[in-house]
Amino acid sequence: MDRYRSVFLSDLHLGTRWSRPEPLRKFLGKVQCDFLYLVGDVIDGWKVSRLSHLSESHRDILRRLGSIARVTEVTYITGNHDEFLDRLLGLRKARMFFRDRVFHRTADGRSFLVSHGDEFDRVVNRSRVLNAIAEKTYDLTLWINGGINTVLPLVGMRRRSIAGLLKRKFKYLAGTFSGFESRIIAEAKKAGLDGVICGHLHNPFIRNVRDVLFCNCGDWVENCSALVEHIDGHLEMLRLDEAGNLGPAAGALNTP
Repeated sequence: MDRYRSVFLSDLHLGTRWSRPEPLRKFLGKVQCDFLYLVGDVIDGWKVSRLSHLSESHRDILRRLGSIARVTEVTYITGNHDEFLDRLLGLRKARMFFRDRVFHRTADGRSFLVSHGDEFDRVVNRSRVLNAIAEKTYDLTLWINGGINTVLPLVGMRRRSIAGLLKRKFKYLAGTFSGFESRIIAEAKKAGLDGVICGHLHNPFIRNVRDVLFCNCGDWVENCSALVEHIDGHLEMLRLDEAGNLGPAAGALNTP
């Protein structure tokens, strides 16, 4: 068992064919933590209208999260894809506490805003049509990506995430247009916080932005990543490698 003080997961997108429940199941089975934060878009309400419509492997993830909640404090922060759960905000259901945002203090005394991040994304909040087009394009690219990655290993080449690249490019351009990064950093600075932890971007990273530690959990569609807080309070980004093991994410700043 790998022991952490806190684990942050986002963008599982259960209910979509692209969600990765099997590596997630293995990850959940080998970690222990005091605090588990589900940082939005855990269930994709844009794809499934009822939990009963989830596949067995996806329902198994929910059952495992429920089991974890028996011994761990689990906070479910709703995102734009699972906003149908907003009616539960402020309540504790299935041993999970539902919130739209929370504040987390690390073991070394730093304070973080934890939010899915869609509230700071004007493109999502003001242009549903543009966002719907982007989602359709992403789904199509995932289909194409799957075909390409079936062929690449046969010719001795590594799998490539074209869909993930396009998703990150769109989120970057949309974030620049909407001022996503500047708004979320300004929110943290206004509240006198040391950092912010979010999802939404599907891009795992830890970086310093204007003296604010900006962390994104990534996703369990393309990256299979998790942000973890060690017992001493330092943060680390973990990401699934080609061998199926979770290890330090290349290129991510891991805090001392």
